[in-house]
Amino acid sequence: MNDPSKTNQELFAENALLKQRIQELEKSDTEHNWAENALRESEEKYRLIAENTADLISILDMNLRFTYVSPASMSLRGFTVEEAMEQTLEQVLTPESMRLGLTVFEKEMQLEASGTADPDRTRILELEEYKKDGSIIWMEVNFSFLRDKDRKSVEILMVSRDITKRKREEEKRRFEERLQRADKMEAIGTLPGGIALDW
Repeated sequence: MNDPSKTNQELFAENALLKQRIQELEKSDTEHNWAENALRESEEKYRLIAENTADLISILDMNLRFTYVSPASMSLRGFTVEEAMEQTLEQVLTPESMRLGLTVFEKEMQLEASGTADPDRTRILELEEYKKDGSIIWMEVNFSFLRDKDRKSVEILMVSRDITKRKREEEKRRFEERLQRADKMEAIGTLPGGIALDW
């Protein structure tokens, strides 16, 4: 009920303020809904990327436990996401690759502690990983730190790509080069009079 002591002008002003406040609330609600929708769409886009890329995307906490593994785990290593999430790094990496990975991680943590390192740096390692069937594949692992709002490292992001075919081709090429050198050395040893030519 209206206060009879207020003039029409005062009531009109109050009504205008009330309408303005309602519009502000509606605008705020609209902006909030827009922000929620934008966040939901962004999360969906990144989920689709992670689920449909051929590379294996993994996130580890700072205790080196998996907090996320993308579905590419199944096609690359034969493990379901659930199985991969329960694995330790020792179950994923061969002993030599585990030593290399831990050495690099320790150096990176020392850089973090120094406060002088580039926070956007990445490291690329070539590591051997076990598949579910017991075989071993080579993975090129690109890793970097995920950071909180204060730029403190809170997780490790790893994007891994199968490079087994490339590594086998490199190994085959090195073997062929060694074989050619051995053939040349054998040929030099059989030259008449022991004359060595500059090959």
